[in-house]
This record gives sequence, C-alpha cells and structure tokens, in this order.
Amino acid sequence: MWIIFSILAAFCWSISYIIDKYIVTKLVRNPLVPIVALGIFGLAASAAVYFIHGFSPLSNFNILLSIIAGVIWGFGSIFYFRVVKTEEISRIVPIYHISPIFVSIFAGIFLGEIFTPIKYLGIILLVMGAVFVSSKNFLSIKVGKAFWSLILSAVFFASSYVLQKYLLNFADFWTIFAYMRIGSALALAPIMFLYFPELIRNIKEYGNRVIFAISASEIMNLTALVFIAIAASIGYITLVNTMSSLDSFFVLLFTVVLSRFFPSILKEEISKSIILQKVLAISLIFAGVILIT
Repeated sequence: MWIIFSILAAFCWSISYIIDKYIVTKLVRNPLVPIVALGIFGLAASAAVYFIHGFSPLSNFNILLSIIAGVIWGFGSIFYFRVVKTEEISRIVPIYHISPIFVSIFAGIFLGEIFTPIKYLGIILLVMGAVFVSSKNFLSIKVGKAFWSLILSAVFFASSYVLQKYLLNFADFWTIFAYMRIGSALALAPIMFLYFPELIRNIKEYGNRVIFAISASEIMNLTALVFIAIAASIGYITLVNTMSSLDSFFVLLFTVVLSRFFPSILKEEISKSIILQKVLAISLIFAGVILIT
C-alpha cells in the first residue's frame, strides 16, 4: 500500500507542478505569490482535520516537534520558490530531485532505516532517472548561483520528512499532517503578509482564472502531502520519498500531451535527442522502481 500511496502522491504533485508553471508564466509576475495560497490552504486543511476528524492525543513535546517539522518544510518551500523567482525551472527541478539522497542518509542515521545494496542501487537509479527526465539536457546542468539554495531546500524537505516519519509512531497521519501545516504556515507568514496584496491585484487583473488555478494547485499539493503521510505511516520514509520522485515521469507525460493538444496552456519543443534522453531516463526510473520494490 505504501507504494500505491507514494505513486498517488507523485501523480498529484505532477499536476500541481504543471498548474504552477501555468500560473507563473500566464497569471502572476512573481513566483512568490502562490506561496500565500500555500499557507492559507494549509491552515484551512488543518482546521478541517480538527473539526472533522479531531487530533489524536500527543505529548506537548511531540506537538512542538510536529510544528517544527512543518516550519522546516515551510523553509524548504521558501528557498525553493526563491530560486524559482530567479532561475529557469529546467535548471531547478533536476537538482531538486536529489532530496531522496538526503532522506536516505538522515533516515539511516536517525531512524535506523538500513537496506540491502540492491535497494540503494534502486534509489540511485530512480533519482538519476528523475534528474535526467526533468532536464532539457543533462550535459548542461551547471552549478549556478541558485545551486546551494536548492541544496538547502532539499535538506530542509528531507529533514521534515524524516521527522514526520518519527512522529507517526505516536499519532495518526491526519494529526501529524495537521500540526505540520500549522508549522509551515508559521514559516510562510512573512511572505504571506508581504505578497497578499499582490495576490489580490492578480485576482483583480485576471479574475477567477487565478483563483481556480491556484486553488487547484494547492489542493493537489495538499492531497499529495496527505498521501505521503499515509505512505510514511506504513512504509520506510526512504523508499516512500524515493518513489515520489516518479512525479518527474508524470510531468513528462502531461507536458507531452499538453504541448500536443493544448499548446495554449503549455508548449515545449522536444527534439529527437531530448526524446532519446527521456526514454533512457524513464528506463532508469523503472529499473530503480523494480529494485526498490
């Protein structure tokens, strides 16, 4: 079941990424604007969990840890969106997909998640495939000014996921998910405050399209986070996080379909050499999946 939920999370994230790209290129001038909705929807989801499901009993210390895990996740988002503001997305996504490497290191040290060499080979192959399938040309991946911000973002996300896995030993995934959304909203609060007026201006300029697009993206993002929490509650966080890298595969599929049939939404030119690269990358991804599972 953890495999199914990890893949569902990857699927939801891929939809969120595609919508985010549409938002940033068509509807908003500043990539930090969607982060306002990220915090608002997170708080709304936390409130919904409280009133519909309720929070499981949790010690004050673990409540604090849950909020800290959310704050860490929020910081990861801030660094990610900060880079999106200044760098091409094609340079960002490949580096971002090295996050499972940090998760495997932290989970091995703090959670005792140690696997056979075959599974680690599968992790490496899947991550390599995710990096290559996300890049226009893997030979052109360079260490730019944004590189270390992306590395720091990946470390924050990895730390948050590992801490989440630890906390799932003490409460159900709904409770941990809700507390983490509170923590992430706290981390995002300064950006929410600064860019909320700009979000309102974008809504006035483009109307309901902005509301619908941002809402759809954040709903998909939150759904993916719920699926990851469920998967982490029943599986190893190292393998769960690695499997979620399949989002790059789904992004490729959606990109090809949209470019072919709905170019007004998203249009990318794909040469024969790039298609060959993508096929080889997908082969690495599926080889990694086979070894992991």
